[in-house]
Amino acid sequence: MSSMSAASPVTSGENDNVTSAKSELLHILASLHEMAEVDTLIRSTLLSESSVLTEIPLYLLELGGKRMRPALTLLCSRAFGLENAPREVIDVAAGIELIHMATLLHDDIIDKSPRRRHQESPFRKYGTPKTLLSGDFLLVRAFSLCARLDRFVINETEKACIELTEGEVNEFAIPIEEHTLDSSLEIARKKTAALFRLAATCGAHLAGATPSTVSAMSAYGENLGIAFQILDDILDVTADEDLLGKPSGIDILERKPSYPNVLWLSSGDPRAQEVFLGEPLQQNSPELISAIAELRESPYILESQTKAKSHVHQALDALAQAEQEAVRTNANAFEALRTLARFTLERML
Repeated sequence: MSSMSAASPVTSGENDNVTSAKSELLHILASLHEMAEVDTLIRSTLLSESSVLTEIPLYLLELGGKRMRPALTLLCSRAFGLENAPREVIDVAAGIELIHMATLLHDDIIDKSPRRRHQESPFRKYGTPKTLLSGDFLLVRAFSLCARLDRFVINETEKACIELTEGEVNEFAIPIEEHTLDSSLEIARKKTAALFRLAATCGAHLAGATPSTVSAMSAYGENLGIAFQILDDILDVTADEDLLGKPSGIDILERKPSYPNVLWLSSGDPRAQEVFLGEPLQQNSPELISAIAELRESPYILESQTKAKSHVHQALDALAQAEQEAVRTNANAFEALRTLARFTLERML
């Protein structure tokens, strides 16, 4: 049993507690020396006889990002005693990031998104066929890395990829009026949280954590991922393009079953029915701008924030359970994992 104390839930003093969470997170990511190995491995997997299959993923890679999923893999392995990540942890961390990169390429095609991280999206720059095939290429490269590992990792990777595909399909195949809050959360669990769960699960497993502890870390990753997705849904309404790196209001424009959208529509508000069930809105139109403003000022944003916070608290509870159960722990790594949760809360302030 670890002698470390359980994580305290974030309380009403959240503003004070999370002010420096982003700077703490950036410091943590910079201190993960293995991230350089992960980046080198990712870049080496992008080599192809077809220059396009190398160029497009490299373009996406250079757009930046925090590399949250490989960092989560490394931190979870370190939390349970692996001070220096062995090759199998580097492999799975890189593999998970490659899967994530593939989903970004495919998402931009589905959304017809012109911008990605303040720059021209790969879809807009290279077109649908090349971007689609580059995403497929990344998935194959990811599977080749994960296939080197044990059966548990292979099975968990397969499960996560199936779930994220199901989540994407359910987001578009089912009209928003047929969605419930539960189905919206299920999409978030599958589409986004699946890779967070995979990172936490594989990191703990490869460090030799017990099945019970691995299960607790799985719950940590999944709840963290759900909170991230709900907050992305909120930011689509409350943030401007300068912060998002892409146009705001896309979820309203495309009538996605995001948590705030489903809350608004299920309220019975005639205005929501007009927005989501009436004539389709157009990008940059006064009608879309008005709809964004109405949802931004509605009680459904606060309700969505409350739901996201509940999943952060569930993640912290699961992390505390894992820390108490573990035989070997790294206090700094566990504190870093708590910082990830605080960073999630900071995004909504």
